[in-house]
Amino acid sequence: MSLSLPLILTTMAPATLIFLMSSHLVLMWIALELNTLTILYMIANKSHPRAIEATIKYFLTQALASTLIILSGTINYEMTGSWEITEMTSPTPLTMLTLALSIKLGLVPFHFWVPEVLQGMPTLPAIFLLTWQKVGPLIMFFLISPFINHNLVSTMAIMSSTVAGWLGLNQTQVRKLMAMSSIAQMAWMIVVIKYAPSLTVLSFYVYSMTVSAALLMLNKLSVTTMKSLATSFSKNPIATLLLMASILSLSGLPPLAGFTPKWLMINQLVAEKAVWTALLMLASSLLTLFFYLRMWYYTISTLPPNTSNMSRPWRKPTSKSNLTANTLATAASTLLLCTTLMKAATK
Repeated sequence: MSLSLPLILTTMAPATLIFLMSSHLVLMWIALELNTLTILYMIANKSHPRAIEATIKYFLTQALASTLIILSGTINYEMTGSWEITEMTSPTPLTMLTLALSIKLGLVPFHFWVPEVLQGMPTLPAIFLLTWQKVGPLIMFFLISPFINHNLVSTMAIMSSTVAGWLGLNQTQVRKLMAMSSIAQMAWMIVVIKYAPSLTVLSFYVYSMTVSAALLMLNKLSVTTMKSLATSFSKNPIATLLLMASILSLSGLPPLAGFTPKWLMINQLVAEKAVWTALLMLASSLLTLFFYLRMWYYTISTLPPNTSNMSRPWRKPTSKSNLTANTLATAASTLLLCTTLMKAATK
């Protein structure tokens, strides 16, 4: 992976630039395919049966989404004679494109692939999947946001937040809990994209930072299940505290950084007279808050029922600290003021 990482980055970076610099649907479709092929290699590189299974599931779902994207563009070209995504105003191709992008983002009812794929991935590809891979679909959502059916998008957002919280209530696999968190976070981002795209950008920035820190800390602590969280504090208290800061920031609790985007989104929805949407999103977020707090409780507020064989395990020599993970986790717990200032600067 270390030798192929520069090649992977040099493939994904130009694809991202295409999204930022072009509105031609075919070019954006090609950029999506480049990103998909790159992440497929990163998943399958481990050559483990679970990784191969995750690769196949991801390939099939992304192939379906890509087919719908190019089909919607073809229909729109027949109607308008243009491949520009900003001129896609007809209901049929616009709805098809919205559904295709929802598959890419893992929104309900197209969420089934997210927990299964994330469970079989190594840490670095998982971070790319939950952050970088979302950039292209979100940019395409941003370009069509003035024309999308807001009732459809709001319904999908509410369903995504509710289903993600519901499926996470009895989940014991930490990776799948992070997948449910991703589905819920994407729901918050798209519900407000028609009214205030800048809030979507702010939310994605904070989410990318905190979920990257959380996954890096989980990998450092070798945590895979809720049961293993109970012994993580005795092994590495600093890393565990930073992990909990990232988890609680994802939940949106003040005074952590994740609170600011959700607070501003609720204000925006109320200002746009979408009060019922705001109430339903808040109600559904209580379900996700439950499993976030359950992770916190298992990690910080409980002790394992058996005694450790090591005396003072937190003083034993540990592996070299991960500067990137420590920095991201610290930022996730302290950037509330900075994100507020960023929002004020965009006004």
